[in-house]
Amino acid sequence: MTKKKLGKLIIFPGLLISITFIFLFSFRESQEFKGFPVPKTAELTEKKSKLEKYKWDSASEENGLPLRYQLIIKLWGWDKREQMGALSIYEKNGEEVGVISLTDYLSLSTE
Repeated sequence: MTKKKLGKLIIFPGLLISITFIFLFSFRESQEFKGFPVPKTAELTEKKSKLEKYKWDSASEENGLPLRYQLIIKLWGWDKREQMGALSIYEKNGEEVGVISLTDYLSLSTE
């Protein structure tokens, strides 16, 4: 095996592991909604009973939630039940969380 092939065999898995690590660990659990992921880059701007509001640059009304965030929500065990405009409803073990994504704004709430 040449040094070039050996280098590729080492670099590729290293990059894959690094990207996976960053992808999975760039989220934290919501304070109010246990078990629901929140991007670590989202800044909590308001917290009330059954409501959390965040400033998050990746949030978009036009494009909805970023695909990576949707994937993390799914990996954390939440299933998308409904989509009504900017509002997405997720459910896990009988609990529901409403997620609203507007430009630079993200909110989590329950009814």
